[in-house]
Amino acid sequence: MMNTLKVTASLFLFVCAFLLSTQAQAQFQVNVNGNYLAPTESGSSFSDGLWGGGVTLRYFVSSKLAVGLNGRYFTTNNSANFDPGIGGSGSFKASGNLILVTGQAEYFFSESALRPYVGLEAGLYRSAATVEITSGGQTIKVSDSGSNFGVAPKVGLQYAISPAFGLNADAGYHLVFSDGSTGKSLLLGAGIYFLFGQP
Repeated sequence: MMNTLKVTASLFLFVCAFLLSTQAQAQFQVNVNGNYLAPTESGSSFSDGLWGGGVTLRYFVSSKLAVGLNGRYFTTNNSANFDPGIGGSGSFKASGNLILVTGQAEYFFSESALRPYVGLEAGLYRSAATVEITSGGQTIKVSDSGSNFGVAPKVGLQYAISPAFGLNADAGYHLVFSDGSTGKSLLLGAGIYFLFGQP
């Protein structure tokens, strides 16, 4: 976990230092997206995914190359009642959340209104889950959390509605490394962006 935090912190500080060292005429972009994160491991289903949202900050190093930071949040809640077989009733509640904080680099293939791009993300994936079972007047509650390092190649498309506003859609394949195993998921995003500064 410490290695994960060190790598993520170093990446964050590098990007921040780079952004702060740029000229006042730099071009920045702020994206606000809705996201869907679907597992792709064997036996999983696309419908098992999580809905969430996020924000992306970009700085354009040149007209076609950008670096930036992503922050995304996903959450889920489930509950059910059951008959414990000893009279009365029982209940089951489960909740969880996932936070993704990644740095990224992207290359845009065009300078026109329609701009396809490719990129790579890397950073921190933090998950937390709580399970609560109540039966026969007794409640058992278990919680767990953890942080891991992950990377994600991505593709995307932007369409400029005006010079300062447009639409963004992207898809990334996220690989999260944890205790000798690798979690795999497909992240889909769509939203709007705002552009500030001069090219």
